[in-house]
Amino acid sequence: SILMVAVFIGIGGSATFFVLRAKGGKSLKVEVKQEKADESGSDKGFFIVHKGKEYRYREDIINILCIGVDKEISMEEKEAEAGRLGLADVIVLVSIDTDKKALKMFAISRDTMTDVQMAHRDGALAEKKEMQLTYQYAYGVDTAQSGKLMMDTVSELMYRLPVHKYCAINFQALPVLNDAVGGVDITLAEDMTWWRDGYIAGTSLHLDGQTALEYLRERTGEDGGSNQGRMRRQKEYVMAYLAKAKSVLASDLSIPVTVYQQLQEHMSTNVTLDEVTYLVSELLNISVNADELQSLPGESRAGEKHEEFYVDREALKELIIQNFYEEVPNTRDKV
Repeated sequence: SILMVAVFIGIGGSATFFVLRAKGGKSLKVEVKQEKADESGSDKGFFIVHKGKEYRYREDIINILCIGVDKEISMEEKEAEAGRLGLADVIVLVSIDTDKKALKMFAISRDTMTDVQMAHRDGALAEKKEMQLTYQYAYGVDTAQSGKLMMDTVSELMYRLPVHKYCAINFQALPVLNDAVGGVDITLAEDMTWWRDGYIAGTSLHLDGQTALEYLRERTGEDGGSNQGRMRRQKEYVMAYLAKAKSVLASDLSIPVTVYQQLQEHMSTNVTLDEVTYLVSELLNISVNADELQSLPGESRAGEKHEEFYVDREALKELIIQNFYEEVPNTRDKV
């Protein structure tokens, strides 16, 4: 959202803004497919059948997949190991409801077990294999394909939920974002003495760029290295950051422009300028609270090599219907 505000400031309230906004809004509108779920109850993405009822996707919701890539080098540069572009370490689906003026975020564990689309070195798709979702980003031949693969895989995981856009950053972007607002203040919700002495529950911390990065990446401790504990800290940080950013931007609107320029090599996205312009105009009127940042339901288990997170499929389907769909009236009974 900070990056979007930067674009808004750059073009100001000129006629260009309104032209771009109109174009961006049109390109982001969902074209609802006029097809019904078949008799077997299979999901079509824009329609879902559940417990004898049929639900239709709400076309005013725009879904953007936000990805934090675990790498220190620029986004386009490949790592030496197998020429990879990095692993998806943080995965959050951001949903903007342009009708109800609401924003929701859904954190997806990197360890989520799902069918990952394999690909050859030349980018040609191969077979699918069940593994942690984090590996999907690595199979792209470039950042554009990596982003597209992540969008498709997350969509399939969430019952073919439409995922319209993606934005991926590496972890070198986090210190830039953190320090742009003067750092972030948080209160530890759990003991972290396994990381640093004196870091006990209830301790107040001021996180500067590098410390913030470490705080959000650590995943060891009493929970056996569970990614779930790290995701709880990330949620806490996100809410504290948004509150701080809102306060700082109110007094200095030039910050987003600087941040946008600094993140060029640390970011990859398919959100165009006109689409950003449209989203900015929507986000400026939306407030966010902690209840709107949810995690996909499920449980973690110890795998052969790494932790594995298994989604509760029934609970996930109900969560998706509740947040993204509306019941189709006068639907006949389904088996």
